[in-house]
Amino acid sequence: MKRFVEEHFFLDPTMLFDYVEHMFGKTLKEKRMETGLSLREFAGRVGISPGYLSDLENEKVAPPSEKLIMDMAGILGIEKDELLKAAEKVDPEVAEYVAHEPRAADFLRMAKEKNFDNGDWEKLSEIARVVGLGKPGEEKK
Repeated sequence: MKRFVEEHFFLDPTMLFDYVEHMFGKTLKEKRMETGLSLREFAGRVGISPGYLSDLENEKVAPPSEKLIMDMAGILGIEKDELLKAAEKVDPEVAEYVAHEPRAADFLRMAKEKNFDNGDWEKLSEIARVVGLGKPGEEKK
């Protein structure tokens, strides 16, 4: 999409964020409004300016750091994964695990090369449950 926009509309690539559909701001605003928090109240709790929060919600700026996203999720009382996914960010715990487990990184590279899709990941998750991968005695999700 980025290449299409650049080639057909002669835009500066640094300005593309405004032209590509994103979900973080929309999701953040919906969740904030569901909790009944005003923009100013939520911004104050998170420790950011209301203007910056407005820019986030209106997709005028890229999503913030993973830490800030997780803080926002905590204040909103929602799962951090919901906002991280909307921001197309990786949970720092997952990133740390992959960084310390080279075989996990190798496996993810292979999955990327083979273009795994949702069905592939569902099958892999089911196989892992069936054969009991992971530490014994821990609940498998």
